Amino acid sequence: MMKKILGIFMLIAGIIIAVTASSATFAYFEAERGVHIEVVPDDSELIDLRPIQPYAYIDPEDGILVIDLSMQNDNWEEGYGIGVSPDSLYVFEEVFGVSNDLWEEIPICMEVTYTGNGAITFFMGDYNGTTYDTLKFTVLPGEVVPVGMAIDSAGIVNGTLISGNLAFHAVAGACP
Repeated sequence: MMKKILGIFMLIAGIIIAVTASSATFAYFEAERGVHIEVVPDDSELIDLRPIQPYAYIDPEDGILVIDLSMQNDNWEEGYGIGVSPDSLYVFEEVFGVSNDLWEEIPICMEVTYTGNGAITFFMGDYNGTTYDTLKFTVLPGEVVPVGMAIDSAGIVNGTLISGNLAFHAVAGACP
């Protein structure tokens, strides 16, 4: 008789535990995992930034793509110029290239923007009169897409430094 009562008690306890466990919602999970990311120069990345013109180069100290149209550029040679004129529009084709060595079969959607003083806009390949504040383009695997820049110095006085940052944002897949 005691075994029957103990068996019924165990059965009731099991049912209560099963009902309680099945109606609970997941609330929290914590785990630690290692992450190893190598920071490499712009010309060694899987999404590679490649200088094409002599005024674009990879800085040897920090590996960052630099575009320098001044005499402070170590690549400056006689005849290249020492800057841009005030109230002018300059167009530079194929300043740098963006390559996709990340995946063998997956394109990437790249977005390039500029923040800083002065108006700098972008275009792909040869200049056709159209530039973009935000340039979006698809880079196929193994492909290098040349990016040009237009610099509008309207309203900027002689001796002013045009300075800012290029931002690159890439996502897997072709651009919409």
